[in-house]
Formats: sequence, structure tokens, C-alpha cells
Amino acid sequence: MKKSFLSLILAATIISSPDLVAGQTPQQEAVTQQRAVEAEIRSLMSRFDAAIRAQDSKGLAALFYDGKINWKATGHPKSREFVAQATKEAIPALEDQGAHQLIGDPAYKALRLAENFGSPTIVSDGQLATVTFRYNFTANDQIQNWGSESWQLVKADDGWKIVNLLFSYTLSAVAPMPDGHLK
Repeated sequence: MKKSFLSLILAATIISSPDLVAGQTPQQEAVTQQRAVEAEIRSLMSRFDAAIRAQDSKGLAALFYDGKINWKATGHPKSREFVAQATKEAIPALEDQGAHQLIGDPAYKALRLAENFGSPTIVSDGQLATVTFRYNFTANDQIQNWGSESWQLVKADDGWKIVNLLFSYTLSAVAPMPDGHLK
């Protein structure tokens, strides 16, 4: 009797397992889910790019969790020194800076702004994710700065949202972007 009861529990577990019903092993299901997460995050990156190119402040803010933009910059020392000389102000290692400030300023409306991504790496457990990539930022098709960027993401009820954005920058006036930076 115990043997048939255990067989029934095992059979119920096998029948109710979505992985086995779908014909996938748990490992295959994990790969399928990871690919879906990566596609969703790449879609977020595309919407981010589109918002910058359209200079859509509201659209960009909507990509951040609760619309709270937490965007920080850290300049390489020579770039910070260059800005400090131009502005006559000390530039801290970490600043509240980002493209969101430019696209909200009417003085920059005439510029064609873009951020180009390269070599993205996405690490996620399906609820949290970190995306790192190389970038360059252009105005009127001229590279203004380049560096690395990192986003911390959360899967909210309405999709992936940026919680924190941190980027490093090197000004092109200080050092040109190396060949292959975006690859």
C-alpha cells in the first residue's frame, strides 16, 4: 500500500511539472527563461536609446523604478581635471549627472543626441538584474564621451525598471575613444 501511495505522489509530481509537460528538462527551462529575460532587458535598452534620441524626458523617466531617476557619473581623473579647469570648480569622483539632464534642457533641443551600446553583459535571476556595457554618447554624431555603464534592474509588475544607473566617462577632448570600444 505504501508503495502505491508513493507512486501516486511521484506520478502527480511528474504530471504537474510544467518542465516535463512542456518537454523541457529543468536546465532547458532555465536557459529558455534566461533568454526571455535577456530579450526583455534588451528591449528596455532599446527604449532607453529611443527616449534619448527623441529627447523624451517623460519616456526616459518611465524606464526608472517609480520614475525616480538615480543616475550617477564618475569621470576618469584627467576628464574631471579638464572639466574643473573649464568650470573653475572641483569635480567630485561621483556626481549626479546624466543625459536625462540634457534632454530636459530646451537649450539642447536642436542637438541630435544618442547613446550607443556595445558588449552588453546581463546577469539575472529573473527578478533582479545587472547590465553592464560599453557606450559612447554623441551630439550631432560627434562622440562627446565614452566609457562603461552599469544598470541595476528590478522586475516590476509592468516590466523591467532601472533602479540605479552608474557610468564612467572619458571626454573625447581628453582622449579619443579607442577602436573597438563598442565591440
